[in-house]
Order: sequence, then C-alpha cells, then structure tokens
Amino acid sequence: MSGDGGLGRRLREAWYASPLHAWRISGDGPQDLTVALTDPWPGEADAGREILEGAFPVAGQVVHVGPDPWRTEGLTPGAAEVLHRFEWLRDLRDLGGDAARRKARDLVGGWIETFDRWDRLAWRSDVLAARLASWVATFGFFGESADEAFREAVLASLARQHRHLLGALSSGPDGVARIEALRGAIAAGVALGQGGDRLQGLVDRLDAAVREQILTDGGHRARSPRAQMTVLACLVDSRAALRAASRESTGALDDAIGRMTGILRMLRLGDGGLALFNGATEGTVWRIDSLLARTESKVRAVGSAPDTGFERLVAGRAVAVMDVGVPTVEEGLLHAGTLAFELSVGKERLIVNCGAAPADPRWENALRATAAHSTLVIDDTNSTEIDLRGGIGRAPTRVRVERWEADGAVWVEAEHDGYAESHGVTHRRRLYMAAGGDDLRGEDVLTYTGGPGVRPAESVIRFHLHPRVAASVVQNGAAALLRTASGAGWRLRSAGGALRLQESVYFGDRGVLQRCRQLVLATPAGAVREDGSLTIKWALRREDRRAG
Repeated sequence: MSGDGGLGRRLREAWYASPLHAWRISGDGPQDLTVALTDPWPGEADAGREILEGAFPVAGQVVHVGPDPWRTEGLTPGAAEVLHRFEWLRDLRDLGGDAARRKARDLVGGWIETFDRWDRLAWRSDVLAARLASWVATFGFFGESADEAFREAVLASLARQHRHLLGALSSGPDGVARIEALRGAIAAGVALGQGGDRLQGLVDRLDAAVREQILTDGGHRARSPRAQMTVLACLVDSRAALRAASRESTGALDDAIGRMTGILRMLRLGDGGLALFNGATEGTVWRIDSLLARTESKVRAVGSAPDTGFERLVAGRAVAVMDVGVPTVEEGLLHAGTLAFELSVGKERLIVNCGAAPADPRWENALRATAAHSTLVIDDTNSTEIDLRGGIGRAPTRVRVERWEADGAVWVEAEHDGYAESHGVTHRRRLYMAAGGDDLRGEDVLTYTGGPGVRPAESVIRFHLHPRVAASVVQNGAAALLRTASGAGWRLRSAGGALRLQESVYFGDRGVLQRCRQLVLATPAGAVREDGSLTIKWALRREDRRAG
C-alpha cells in the first residue's frame, strides 16, 4: 500500500464513507458509452454454467453463494474479492444465451443496489478498477438489450466509481495493484469519452509506474511469475484502450511490453504453465498463450534475467528454471526459495516447488518456507526470515551468479549469503544440464564465512516431486528411481548421502491441494567439516529413451 501510516488510511476511509464524499462523486451518468471496448480475453463456458447455479470458481475451488451473492455471509476475503472484481462476466458471456445475460444483469444490478456507496473491499482501488474494466468491456453482452432504467443505473454507477477511482489514485496502493488501478481508470475513461489532458494524465501515471516497477531485464520487481503475468496483461489492455480511443501508445508502454514478454516466456516450463516461485501457481496455458499473442511481441524467452534473478536452462526437451535473486517483500509474494529450481521434460513436470494457495491462507506460511522449495535447507531454518505478516528479516543480501554455455550444455553457479548471519556459512549451488537434456548434475556447497552463526547441525536438499511422478528409494538410500505418467524413467544418485522418501504437498494446479512425495537428501555422515563446511553432489539421469 502507499507509504503513509494507519492514521492516514483511517482518515481517508472516514472521508470515503461520508455523505459529502458520496455527494462529490455523484452526478448524471452518460447516455451511453462513447467508445465500445471489447473484452478480448476468453472466458470459460463451464464456469458460466456454474455461475447460473450460484457457484463461483475461486482459485480452483467452487464457492456456493446462493441466489444473492452480495448478501452472502461467511465468504473469505479472497472469494469476496473475486466476486467484486466481476472478471467472471466473461464466463457468462462465453456461455451465451438469454439465461446467462439475465444472470449477468441480476448480478450487476444487485451489486449496484448493495454496494453503490463506498465499501472497504468492494471499492478498494484495484478491485474497483478491475470491475470497471470488466463492466465496460462486457457491456455489449449484458447491457445493450437491457431496459433503459437498468442501462441508466449501470452508466451512472460507472461514472461514480470512476470519479472515486480518479480521486483515490494518489493515495492508492502500490505495485501490481497500482497498475491494475491505472488500467481500469484508463479503460473506463476511454469508454466514458474522457480524453485530452485527463486521459493523458492517466497515461503519464502509467508510464511512471512502469518505469518504477519494471526492471531493466523486463521482470516485475515482485519477482513473481504471477505478478509478471498480471502486470503484462494490464499493460496490453491499456494499450488496447488507447488504440480504441485513436491514441498512440507510448514508447515506455511498448518497450515494457516487449521486455516483459521475454521474461514471461522464460518463466514457463515445458507444459506451458508458469514456474512456481514467489506466490505463483501454474496458471492456465491457453490464457498465457492468449496473453502472449496479444503482446504482438516476438521477443523470445531469455536465458538469464540478472535484475529479476532467474536462470533458465534448456537442453533437448528439458527445461529448468532456477531462482537466483535477492528476495523482495513486494506485493506480499515473498517466498524463501533462494537457489530453488524446477525441472520439466517435455510436457511433464518432474522436480517442483510446492506453489501457493491464494484461496487458503492457512497454508500461506508453510508454502513460503525454504522447505517448501527444491533447494538446500539448514536446520529447518528459512534462508529468508519471513514474519507472520509476510515481512522480511534476515535474508540474502547478495546472490552471485555465473553462467556458461558450450556445445549445447548449460552450467549455472549461484551463491547466496542468507545463512551467513544464522549459521556462518554461504550456500553455493551448481547446476549442469548436458546437451541432450537427459543428464542434470548438481553440487551444493556450504562454505564457512567466519561469522558468528551456529554451526549447522543438519543440512538437507529437498527435491519435491510433481504429483504424477512415482518414486522409490533403492541401493540403501544411495539412489532413487522416478517414473513419470508417460512411463519415462529417471534415476537420482547422491555422492555418499542418504536419500529418504517423504510426503509433500503441491498447490501448483489452481492453488488446490494435491498430495505428492519429496526426496530428501540428508547430510552425508562425516562430510561436515569442523567449521560447518559441506559439499553434496547429486545427479539426475534419464534411464530410458521413452517419450517424456
């Protein structure tokens, strides 16, 4: 949120809830939308059918709200936010038919009757802006054939909400939510016929937010694939709205879209979904494809993102993505996964992180932990200290990265100091992917720094396995056999350490809990030197040539 304290927020909220503020944003609405925006994002007809029955898909779960969702009690904040954003209108639109159109009108009209004055959640800038963008983009579906009284009520509400949003931008949220707010303000402004200096002022604000939030390599400063996709979609929508108003896009906007496209492609695994870092789930492949098509950019996936802090290793049909960045508290998406990696072969995920559960806050802290990532963990201690509110304490202050490529093989070495203060050691990880993509070798090294930390008692490397991967430990813990759903076989070997098979969880698919397994490579007996230094080597190799 913005940088002022709680007192400023409380004063603003008291003002927003006052009759004087309601009077200030009141006024006649337009007779019609001046510019008819179209919603290019595809919906899901099956989800539209569920909405007809009073069930809304929320982060992979179905929330039953009854005939009037605006008076349903007991909704989680996440579910309520999804309802108030109205992005599900496209599901009803793609379902089509009179029943879907009437349902959309009932839901929009019911919202206006219940929430047309300020509410802390419903009128939060990013939520309000998403609703404005959804209403103006689908107005042709639910509003064109409606009676005059309904159309007047919707257009008047659009105007009131837009006036509030314009006044709240200066003190509104930061980060992704700020760009969402500006996207909605621009879309509604264009649809309502605003132009000239007022629209230009919004464009200037968006350019400033882009310069502030998008790093030189094209990554969003939150370092989250989820944030990357959300912000890129907002920029593409904003450009489309400007084009609809017969205005040119800006150089900053076009440049950011191109650079962000390369990073989004980098953060996809072989199945087309997103890598699971910093609050991300896999996403929906066809939605990602649709977004990339709308960028109109031919920028390819980059191999190294030094500012955002990711490396991508590609050989044969194998793709690995590794987190090599300094953690950031941006957007509350912080996970303690430094030097974690994910691996896919063909369209199958093999090594994963545990993901995120945006609709189930009970799992939030557990999924942020280093142990929920495929990396090395010392004494079950997070490499980045995260408090219960998502704030950051002790954390890596620098991550050194080197990369080599030769004859189709890729080698990445990265080192972080997140354990220097707590345990007096640094962690260095080397990943080598052979040219054919069927041989991945790793080396994890703890090096004593001379600091005051406690000597590590236990160091383990965790390899979380995708739910569709079967595993068994063989050779008295010296190796493990992995088999994917397609039948491809892999063998994980360790140099002296003991492998154990344990339970794990996976929230990658829409944030829904799935049970899975993890391989834990424990510290080899006698391998830890007096000062706590340690070297563990491991290798993951393909056992057959069957399709994977």
